[in-house]
Amino acid sequence: MERQLIEEWFELYERDVTSFLIYYTGSMDVQDLVQETFLRGMKKIAHFREGSHPKTWLITIAKNLVIDRARKKNIWNRIKYLLRDEKQTENLDHTILLGEMNRELYIAINRLPAKNKEVIILKAILEMTSKQVGEILGANENHVNVLYHRSLKKLKSILETEGFEYEARTR
Repeated sequence: MERQLIEEWFELYERDVTSFLIYYTGSMDVQDLVQETFLRGMKKIAHFREGSHPKTWLITIAKNLVIDRARKKNIWNRIKYLLRDEKQTENLDHTILLGEMNRELYIAINRLPAKNKEVIILKAILEMTSKQVGEILGANENHVNVLYHRSLKKLKSILETEGFEYEARTR
């Protein structure tokens, strides 16, 4: 029964978990992390709260998995993890996978502080509600909304500093 439920969730939420991990880690090579997320979910399914949404629960597992792996590495690797080698990001063939504009956006998102990056990925990219994001981040909806607004301002500033051109919306 539990295995069947996890398999169903895999079909429904694997793309969201993969997208989150790509943006969160700054790497396209996240298949091992995706598999480990669902394996941990299968092992810990007894801890799943019925009132929670499976997608937020799985993304929380994925986030914690990345954090756990980073903690296990030495200090130098942690610094590299936090700062990420910009050349590694630029060497990825984002032009084909994400298009040139998305590539610039992807790089800018990875320059944000961790909390700002998380809220942008969860709300803007994965289109999760403030309530769902709050469950993952351990914050209330109001805090999520304020953090999201501030994160968008920081992202816009980074993009403008890099010379990113975009058209303002007209109503």
